[in-house]
Amino acid sequence: MDAVLLARVSTEMQEDGFSLDAQLERMRKYCARQNLNIIKEFNITESSTRGKRPKFKNMLSFIKERRKTVAIIVDAVDRLQRNFSETTFLDSMLKAGKLELHFLRENMILNQSSKSSQKILWDMCVLMAKSYVGSLSDNVKRSEEKMLNEGLLPGPAPIGYLNSKEDGKKTIIIDPERGPLVKKLFEEYSTGLFSMDELVKKAKQWGLRNKRSGNPITKAQFADILQNPFYYGVMYYNKNYYPHSYEKLISQDLFDKCTEVRTGRFKRTAKRTKQPFLLSGLVRCKHCGCLLSPYMKKGKYVYMRHTSPDGCQHTSNVGENLIVREVQNQLQSIQFSDEQKQDLQKKLKTAYEKKYGNNKYQLEKSQTELEDLKENQAKLLDLLIAGTITDGVYKEKNNQFEQKKAQLENSIREMAEPDDSLDKAIDNVLNFSQNSFEIFKSSQIEEKRRILNFVFENFFMDGKNVEISMHKHFKLLSKIGACQDWCPEED
Repeated sequence: MDAVLLARVSTEMQEDGFSLDAQLERMRKYCARQNLNIIKEFNITESSTRGKRPKFKNMLSFIKERRKTVAIIVDAVDRLQRNFSETTFLDSMLKAGKLELHFLRENMILNQSSKSSQKILWDMCVLMAKSYVGSLSDNVKRSEEKMLNEGLLPGPAPIGYLNSKEDGKKTIIIDPERGPLVKKLFEEYSTGLFSMDELVKKAKQWGLRNKRSGNPITKAQFADILQNPFYYGVMYYNKNYYPHSYEKLISQDLFDKCTEVRTGRFKRTAKRTKQPFLLSGLVRCKHCGCLLSPYMKKGKYVYMRHTSPDGCQHTSNVGENLIVREVQNQLQSIQFSDEQKQDLQKKLKTAYEKKYGNNKYQLEKSQTELEDLKENQAKLLDLLIAGTITDGVYKEKNNQFEQKKAQLENSIREMAEPDDSLDKAIDNVLNFSQNSFEIFKSSQIEEKRRILNFVFENFFMDGKNVEISMHKHFKLLSKIGACQDWCPEED
């Protein structure tokens, strides 16, 4: 009788004894003893419980096309199947005399003449294989749940991180090469000055690539990065949120800012042009509200023109240099002495702590809020056990609790560590403010656009008259230098 050998493993990492070569060796010896003529060998690496099993179906199609009866030689029942989805088809071929099944480990042969007791034994072997898969799945779920509760990710690290080992234990660390580039993507996107397509191109220029394939990241991958809370300290796994114990790549504030840009709550849009323009997407007509679009004249002069399709009686093309001159005048107005800067630093820190509380107060507040949340979670579980709420309502509400809990635990860990970030933030802003005019003059277009976006709130044109307004805090800083008798208690 002609025979087909089927050797299958679920993954390429199958252990010794169940490898493809080991299975084939046993089956070849069996065929030699049974005087079976091997016409084809199928080496399959695919799960028997997931997917459509295309390689397995190719084998069945090959046998179906044969005119004579063909024997499938398998090392064990679980190498052929681990559930009953294929049983109906295999049994119909057995009854039609097209097929014989030889299982080496079970020492069982099934054919057209097999008794019902033999087929029941086959079913029992399939049931045991299915039970093993179920038990294995339960063990995996328990292991995953334990890891998640310990703040560990049961899977591959996202781009920007690396799976690693420390003292023999698996962990995840920031990728020293790609991590800073992923952080830079978040920072650039948060400005609202660049589209996803533009930043994907920039990432390619920076050298950000997938570790396995070596290919540049795609737009879809970038979108996944922007929505993955792992980067600020929270894992989203099986539709639930868990705080992780690994080093954070970005802050939650930066992540939230990117979310605002991505979802359209932060908008500064303009048509894409072949070359970058300083004021693209920033200047509007005071009367009709349309954006003024930049264009080049005589190859070197940049002008701004209306884009309103209905026309505007205040339409007037304006040179970019006129607006830039007003920008520089306003930046120059931000002047204060080092003494005033020191006073400002003290007052700003005091005002911040008065409004939001100092670190110790915030830590105690967050800890209290976390305890209240855990108590509410316990009450929610009691309602489920009592049958007061449905399982669906419980899962939805509990998922909200878990997300909030992850955020609080993350904040508590940060506040428990010594933190001088407020002092640094105040110092950085004041240093920038003191030197904003010089920084603006010496910067390239992209950096200038960031400064405009950071300092100014609105750019309006009333015909040929420029009307620019700073954000509130920079407006206040611009008044300090003009005060002869500065009163730090004001504002």
